[in-house]
Amino acid sequence: MARVEIRGLRKEFEGTVAVENLDLEVRDKEFVVLLGPSGCGKTTTLRCIAGLEEADGGEIYIGDRLVNDLDPKERNIAMVFQSYALYPHMTVYGNMAFPLENARLSEREIVDRVNRTAKLLQIEALLGRKPAQLSGGQRQRVALGRAIVREPTVFLMDEPLSNLDAQLRVVMRAELKKLQKDLGVTTIYVTHDQVEAMTMADRVALLNKGLLQQFDPPRIMYDRPANRFCASFIGSPPINLISCDVRDGGTLDAGDFRIPVPEHLSECVQRTSAQEVILGVRPQDLSVSAGAGTDADGVVLYRFPSSSVPAEIYTTEPLGDSTILDLKVGDKLLKALVGASFEGDAGTKVIVRFPPERVHLFDRSSGLVIR
Repeated sequence: MARVEIRGLRKEFEGTVAVENLDLEVRDKEFVVLLGPSGCGKTTTLRCIAGLEEADGGEIYIGDRLVNDLDPKERNIAMVFQSYALYPHMTVYGNMAFPLENARLSEREIVDRVNRTAKLLQIEALLGRKPAQLSGGQRQRVALGRAIVREPTVFLMDEPLSNLDAQLRVVMRAELKKLQKDLGVTTIYVTHDQVEAMTMADRVALLNKGLLQQFDPPRIMYDRPANRFCASFIGSPPINLISCDVRDGGTLDAGDFRIPVPEHLSECVQRTSAQEVILGVRPQDLSVSAGAGTDADGVVLYRFPSSSVPAEIYTTEPLGDSTILDLKVGDKLLKALVGASFEGDAGTKVIVRFPPERVHLFDRSSGLVIR
């Protein structure tokens, strides 16, 4: 059983804490992504699991074995680095065979494993080439192949796709995910790219400043963020966050507009006694309708739901299949994602509706979600 369990991991560098009290369990055959901004501790965590860094506190288990005092070669893990780390003077075959030669496997076993892995990665024709003769995508496959031939219990991957161009990254994301499922090897993958995390992971561990913020499947990370940081880090375009005051227990006052507290959250707001909150709503969830609802003299022509507010298009960002609208509501700017056929340009008056069932509320002081 190749589960990985981290209990109370702590690591600091010259007085600066990189990881603090991290608890994490990766199940057997699971694909877990460590996600977060630069400096959040995700690569440090990976290096502690690999044995490349010594933990200052806590315990690391691979399977049922405590590995804190074991050398990297004794942990039966394979690591894929961001820089590929291929030996330039060796052929592809030589690079893939090298860890097996160090393990003193028979020549027949080495040839069999390398050829089998090369076929799996579709690089059989490259075995006689050297790294300088390969493209970025091909080098990445070789680096993966060198890890796979070892038949480890755990794969550790440190931003392996970051050096590839955007189009190749999309292809390699799908191939890596398929490969991991076919091999059934427990995998821990580090990235700062939330798209990679959301598309590849069984579960995502989001870190910030060395602390675990949330550890859930991608859909839950998106729909039910644990705090303000999680909500802002996950999703593209990023979530709209607006400071509000709760008035009379039933109204969210943002200064430039007021909307009712969503019915399903009203009891939660009263229970927490939070009066200063952050309203969060994703651009994909905002509903935008053309027209202001009034005539030139301000006479109401038709009424919109109470969760709707008047706005003005500040600018548009066409994406081809959709358009991002930057909307001005008083002094505030919100983003909304609409279809490509939406008609409206800068200065157009619109009505924006906040769907109550898609609204998130966060305590302004703690940042924690209210639910």
